[in-house]
Parts: sequence; C-alpha cells; structure tokens
Amino acid sequence: MRAILVVVLVLAGLWGGYWFVGSRAMEQGANAWFAAQQGRPLLATHQGIDVAGFPNRFDLTVTEPRLTDTQTGTTWAAPFAQVFMMSWKPWHIIATLPQEQTVTLPGQDVTLTSTLIQGSVIVIPGTDLTLDRTAIAGDGLALSSSSGWEVSATSARFGSRRAPDRALAHEVALDLTTLTPDARFRMALAQASDLPEQIDLIRLDTVLGLSAPLDRHSATTRPQLTDITLREGLLRWGDLVLSATGTLTPAADGTTQGRIDIRVENWRQLVPVLIASGLVTQQSAQTLTRALELYAQQGSDPTVLTVPLSFQQGWMNLGPLPLGPAPQIF
Repeated sequence: MRAILVVVLVLAGLWGGYWFVGSRAMEQGANAWFAAQQGRPLLATHQGIDVAGFPNRFDLTVTEPRLTDTQTGTTWAAPFAQVFMMSWKPWHIIATLPQEQTVTLPGQDVTLTSTLIQGSVIVIPGTDLTLDRTAIAGDGLALSSSSGWEVSATSARFGSRRAPDRALAHEVALDLTTLTPDARFRMALAQASDLPEQIDLIRLDTVLGLSAPLDRHSATTRPQLTDITLREGLLRWGDLVLSATGTLTPAADGTTQGRIDIRVENWRQLVPVLIASGLVTQQSAQTLTRALELYAQQGSDPTVLTVPLSFQQGWMNLGPLPLGPAPQIF
C-alpha cells in the first residue's frame, strides 16, 4: 500500500511539474508574440496575460487585447480573449471571445455583439505545427456601425480542413442562417419586391489552393492563394434561389481569370435586390431585365436563369453584360 502511495505521489508531482512548466511556456510565448508585433505591419497590445486551469487544462486569458494593422488603420479590440488547451492534448486549441467586440475601419467603428462565439484549431502534432482543421460557431450575431447601418444573423458556422487530395489546399465552408440586412436596404427593397425581410441561408463551400503550408513558418513562407474552387455557393431568400460553382485563378498580370456558373430560380426577384443595393440604377433596370429575359428564354424554364460570370483579360462580365474591371483577389 505504501508503495502505491509513493508511486501516486511521484506521478502527481511529475504532472504538477509538467503543468507548471507548460503554463510558464504558454504565458511566455503569448507575451513574446505580443512583444514581437511592433507595427510591421501588425501592432498588438494587451493589459495582462494569465494562465490558469491546473491540473488538466491550460487556460490563457488575455485582458483587453488590441490588434492594429498599421498599413490600413484597421483595429480589432475586445475586453478579453481566452484560449483553452487540455494539458494532455496541447495540439487542440479552443478559443472563446466576449459578447462584444469592436473593429475600427477607416471612417467607421463596427461593433460585433453575440450570445456566443467559440472556435477551435487543431494542428498536426510535430515541430511544424501544421494546421489541420478549424471550426468557429457564432449565435445571435449582430454588426452595427457608427455610420448607421446594422445587419444580424441567427447563426454563423465556419470550418476548414486540409484537403484530402491536395497537400497545399484547404477546404473552407461558411453557413449564415436567418440573415437580416440593414433597415435602409430592406425599406428600399420593400418598395419593389415581396421578398421577405430575412435571408434564409447563405452558404459557401470552397477549396483554396495555397503556395505554402499553413504552419509555424507562415510568417516566413507567406502562403498565397493560387486558385479558388467554388464547389457550392447558395443563397435562399424566399422564392429567390441562387446557386453557383466555378474556379478562379490568377492571370500572368495578377488579375483574376476564370468562370463562375450561376443559376437563379425566379430570377426576376433578383433585379429589385440589385437596385436596392445600388449595384444597378433604376434607369438601367429595364435594360438589364430585358437582357436577362432573353438569356433565360434560351433554357427550358423561363423563370430560371443560367448565366456565366466570367473573368478574362482584366475584365468581369455577366453573360454578355460587362460589369467592370476584374477584382484583384490573388
């Protein structure tokens, strides 16, 4: 019996020593990271770092973290941020953010409120700490700007994982449910459409090709996008259903090239949305409607529009209609 007690005490001492060393390493690593961000281009500050959770967890709490991109002036700030790791599984990190955060953009402050925001990151055990997968869940989300606009969503789900068939690619997905656009947009839309005030679902399912792995060397290797495959883009908004698939790659001059095939059910409902959002003027709406009508008549169902969004030679076109310069995605 005495031998068993001695073994238990020795193991407890070793475990306690492991936790103490691990907690000190975690605290020092967090302090070193903040100290290293001196505005080139990120500036990071805080008002305190603490590690608790003995004996089975490492619970890191950063008080009043503030991250500033000195090139753009964009700043994120929150009352706290917490990171949790099981002491026996340090490659699985869980993070929790407060119910209110602030993002400062040029010309406006945007406040994000929520009932819950949690996320997890899993890396592959090893010296490179290569990212394996992530998951972020948010409920009761609302974005409000100092410039007067506000949008909200019942829930948001984001996830990523290493692509099983490509070493340098990640599958990335996003779901937004019950999205409520800004009141001014809803009022403008209500004058010309009977679409409901809330968007039922927005979904993106993509594969992002990268030039280098996402690991602890990323600050040196600087992974860049090499291609984007849209496996599913989906918007459900009352009778309006929009879906899309396609692939985009960078051209030699860095502009975007490729094609996204778009399918719109009850496409006439889309025109008032484009007008209310300011993408199409009231004066050009009739011309656009007639062009889309002619395009839809080429199919078997005139209420369904199938049209390509193409990017080539630095230009973006929706079917035969020029939209403007192609965006610099890559």
